[in-house]
Amino acid sequence: MAIDLVLRKDWNARSPRGDYTQLDSTKGVKVHYTGGRVDPGIVSDHSGCVALVRSIQAFHMDDNGWIDIGYCVDEETELLTRQGWKSYRDLRAGDVALTLDHDTGMSEWQPVLEVCVFPAMEREMIRMEGPAHSSLTTPHHRWPVERQAGLDTRRLWVTTETIGHRDRIPVAAPCADLPAEPKWSDAFVELVAWFAAEGASSAGGVAIHRSRRDPAHLMRIRAALHKIFGPPGASRWSEAVRDDLVEFRLPADAGRQLAEVAPGRVPGYEFLLSLSRAQLALFLETSLTAGDAGRDRLAREDRAAAEAFMFAALLAGSGAAMSRMPETGMWLTTIRRQHSVVPRPALRIRRETYRGRIWCPRTENQSWLARREGTVYFTGNTMVACPHRKVFEGRGPHHLPAANGPGLNAGHYAVLGLVGNAGLVQPPDGVLHAILDAIQYLRDKGRAGKEIKGHRDGYSTDCPGDPLYDWIRRGAPRPGGGPPPTEPAAPPFPGRLLKYPPVMHGEDVRTWQAQMKKRGFGLAVDGAYGAGSREVCRSFQRRQGLEDDGIVGPLTWRLTWEAPAS
Repeated sequence: MAIDLVLRKDWNARSPRGDYTQLDSTKGVKVHYTGGRVDPGIVSDHSGCVALVRSIQAFHMDDNGWIDIGYCVDEETELLTRQGWKSYRDLRAGDVALTLDHDTGMSEWQPVLEVCVFPAMEREMIRMEGPAHSSLTTPHHRWPVERQAGLDTRRLWVTTETIGHRDRIPVAAPCADLPAEPKWSDAFVELVAWFAAEGASSAGGVAIHRSRRDPAHLMRIRAALHKIFGPPGASRWSEAVRDDLVEFRLPADAGRQLAEVAPGRVPGYEFLLSLSRAQLALFLETSLTAGDAGRDRLAREDRAAAEAFMFAALLAGSGAAMSRMPETGMWLTTIRRQHSVVPRPALRIRRETYRGRIWCPRTENQSWLARREGTVYFTGNTMVACPHRKVFEGRGPHHLPAANGPGLNAGHYAVLGLVGNAGLVQPPDGVLHAILDAIQYLRDKGRAGKEIKGHRDGYSTDCPGDPLYDWIRRGAPRPGGGPPPTEPAAPPFPGRLLKYPPVMHGEDVRTWQAQMKKRGFGLAVDGAYGAGSREVCRSFQRRQGLEDDGIVGPLTWRLTWEAPAS
């Protein structure tokens, strides 16, 4: 039986308040239920199904503030990218952000796939506040947490309103993407830290100063200079005493190098990203030693310098916080040795009315490193099926759903079965048939992948209810037998953009290269997306009438398998 589709105009849907975000393909479909009481009378009265779908749309648009039938943070919350912290105003899709792989507990750099911003309106939000944490989120905003259960620790996803007393929010994680091979010598890394803290620049070159009453650290500076330039000399480096300070004058080439990696005595993010794990530890230790502000504390007049130190600490896998000292106006960065914060009972948690915009970035790991008020932490329905085997068109194929939870929406379409947690609880055969019809439709028209999961598989919720979820866990069989929905031709888009530079490595690259080779392109299948892969991509994009940017995004990925042979 073909899908019995009830179009938006047929159920008198309201027009969306904005443009849908376009999707090319997904991993599959998440199945939902309404979450409230569903009148059993709709089984014999289809008009009741229509009224229920319209009420769901009204709730999503009027109460949730979504653009149509379909979780977030406030405007002050920022996200960490490879260029530093960005607000939603500055953030763009394609920016590379620090995320958390919640399975491994490691942080990773991943591209932002989308920036979801919802209009200002009156909403109920939940504020969690304390010395080590500040967040303002919607009640259903998702959090990656570590939950203590006896001697065991489990990694779970919860919502702001369901965080429990045994849950800990991670504020730091070791980075999986640090360079294995150092680009710089350890002596140069140490010299950059001394220069950032105690340096000076002039037309004649650069110098590093240190109190003559600090012999141990004077010896460290001399040792670093000796390793890089050899013994002191007229053409190398020299040392002089000025009042209470020892001045180390550096040669011109050293001045140029230091100015390149630390312009204005502020270590650049590109330099910090090039450091190995051991060199980050060396940089932090030297900076703290030079700063003299106390254990794990660094004070800087220049906010950019404080931000750079905080960036290095986070890369190294430490927690960090930043604040302005009211008595001096200096910026104080503090390294936190704790890797998590326990919201209950440590934080003040209250509900409040919020009238600004809310927003959320989307990444492959469904998470991101956030900052608010100087504190840092990781935070992370298109079709409706009714008992009459009819499928109501929601947002439709190729449109981002809202109901799967933040960070999950591009991974799966959403299909809602018209059953609830009271009244009509057990899904009739008509609902199950309609859900499968919708899945087949989304595979045919929307490039949905093979996965069929429940809402609770990726989000802390009871949805889609035990009876419907049990059916999904049994493999979502069609009532009375019959063929399951067929799978799409192309594999699901891997979730990250393949582009060069820099060279990107991975099985997703190898999979794409292998298919391009099958299409007749002369391309090495080595799992490295470099200049050669980019040129092949550009050539293929031109043949398909696409913009030849050399980036394998969702559309280019799908056409790699599905475009006719030329």
